[in-house]
Amino acid sequence: MPDPLLRRRLDQHLEQLPLLPSVVTALMSLDRRSDEYFEQVLKLVESEPNFSARILSAANSAASGSRMPITTLRAAISRTGSHQASGLVLGLAVTRVFVPKDAWEKSLWRHAIQVATASRELARRSPEIRVDPDEAYAAGLLHDVGRFVLFQEAPEELRRVDESGWDSPDGLLAAERAICGLTHAELGATACSKWAIPELITLSVLHHHAPELAELDLEVARLVALVHVADMVMFPSAMPGSPSLDQADDETLRIRVLEKLPSSLRMDTVGLRDLLRSSSAEAEEMFASLKLH
Repeated sequence: MPDPLLRRRLDQHLEQLPLLPSVVTALMSLDRRSDEYFEQVLKLVESEPNFSARILSAANSAASGSRMPITTLRAAISRTGSHQASGLVLGLAVTRVFVPKDAWEKSLWRHAIQVATASRELARRSPEIRVDPDEAYAAGLLHDVGRFVLFQEAPEELRRVDESGWDSPDGLLAAERAICGLTHAELGATACSKWAIPELITLSVLHHHAPELAELDLEVARLVALVHVADMVMFPSAMPGSPSLDQADDETLRIRVLEKLPSSLRMDTVGLRDLLRSSSAEAEEMFASLKLH
């Protein structure tokens, strides 16, 4: 039986959760298709010195491929891309709230970033499903934010969850409900609501393990289905110490992922391996940019 006091502690923790900087909600409300998007991102990032410094650092990193030093924020965002810069700002803001202290906690962050990059890549590769890649990235990054709440307020309970032998998303949710009295998806959606995250992304956080519950709204259903698939593809990395699927054989990929894909996101083993490889590489670059190593 879950400890009734734990639920009270979690509710109090959510009430006291620091707000994200206003620049984050402003960035997430911009029209990414607008011709003025770049200038709007530049103006918002310029208003936050810490974000500006980190984007300059990312633009001058070895991963960016820049040979000449980049000394202006305009050039830095041009180098990284306004959409990439926006994702970096969101990641930086959330890491201010949830600072990982050890390898176990960093594994939660690595998984979140992997799901974010995989979600964005799936949206790019499947334009027919009509999911904005940047919304997909944000939803993927925040999908497990409830687990971050747990590691801040109830680390021992979260360790009990992770050591309880689950090997599937359903097993994870069942263990959380048995030990904590609620799931990380419910906690995460509450945190997103407190932060004034757009409802579309908040609902995707709530339903990312149960896409069938989001079918009432087509836009939500599309995003939830995409994040659900990205989470399934990157799921083993959510388990501390577990390898990703990029070294799995074709039969394992077929059983674990390919047979479970919705018709809108069909792919073969070659496409899945390419997705795993490219998303993991991009996630490691972001992990380094956020200085989570």
